[in-house]
Amino acid sequence: MIAAIACGSDALPPDLPPDTPIPATPTPRPTRVPRPTSTPPPLPPSVTIDGYFIEHFGGISTPGDLAFDGENVWVAIVGDDAVSKLDDDGRIIATYPVGTAPRPIAFDGEFMWVGNNAVSSVTKLTVDGEFIGEFPVGGGYTSPAAMVTDGTNMWVVASWGNSLHKLAPDGEDLLSVAVPGNHPSPWAVTFDGESVWLASLNLHTIDKISLDGEVLGTFPVGKRNVDYEGIGTDTGGQGPTALAFDGMNVWVASNWIDLVAIVNTDGEVLKEITVGAWPSGLVFDGESVWVSNFVDNTVTRLALDGEEIITLPVGKGPVSMVPVTSSQGEPASLWVVNTSETTVTKITLPN
Repeated sequence: MIAAIACGSDALPPDLPPDTPIPATPTPRPTRVPRPTSTPPPLPPSVTIDGYFIEHFGGISTPGDLAFDGENVWVAIVGDDAVSKLDDDGRIIATYPVGTAPRPIAFDGEFMWVGNNAVSSVTKLTVDGEFIGEFPVGGGYTSPAAMVTDGTNMWVVASWGNSLHKLAPDGEDLLSVAVPGNHPSPWAVTFDGESVWLASLNLHTIDKISLDGEVLGTFPVGKRNVDYEGIGTDTGGQGPTALAFDGMNVWVASNWIDLVAIVNTDGEVLKEITVGAWPSGLVFDGESVWVSNFVDNTVTRLALDGEEIITLPVGKGPVSMVPVTSSQGEPASLWVVNTSETTVTKITLPN
């Protein structure tokens, strides 16, 4: 017989059958205090600098790259596996699901293409968000990093696949161009009207590639130190990070050395320009070239001869940019994704 246990009163508990475990006294659970809802930091006030009107839009979580469909700006939402369409005031007017961790986004003149970084595919949507298809890029984990259209096909950079892929409008992978080296990590791409240009993070060169996939030339640009030995390369991540074509020449940004180079289509470096800290994005707006300076939290506008027009403040960690053409009497603008915060900056250009 199990002995009685004092319970803090004269009453004894009833006898229990042999071998019956004594029930444990429940331990009271601590009261959970709900976490306070995080309040996003206030947006900087709008400001006009030398005729450029700068305004900031919030509520855009984990923004990736930007694209313009002729009417609206689109932004990839990396953490939500989605893309959002913005109106002219930066409000989200529609959001559409895509693949996992979308980052690059490109418009081919009719459809929007989104690169799904974590699942090595691209999603094709109509401008109304209708799902057309999801197409693999290479085999295994290839991680799309950038895209450009040649007017018919979409060219997709595979940073972990160390390759460049040409996708037909129906998503068929027509050809793959391997980038030689020990993980060169191709990162940026542009089209000059005849050929595709490719830049890789771990190389000090850029490649010119025909629409049939033939490498027409490999040209040195932005090499920091001829004696530097990186991880299986000669730059170790100090190579070019962004490309743009201005209708005549190719522009190349090399972030480690705060440098932008102007290169003609024969691969000759025409000019090198020192810009802000860690240039990470380039875009041509039809008249000038813009550079996003990631560490300085600025963008710089350059004339086509490389002379600086103006440098303007934006949000933290600017990378992707997209120019928006003027319409219905409205002035043109430049939109900038600030990847270190949940904002997009709109810069309205002077008339």
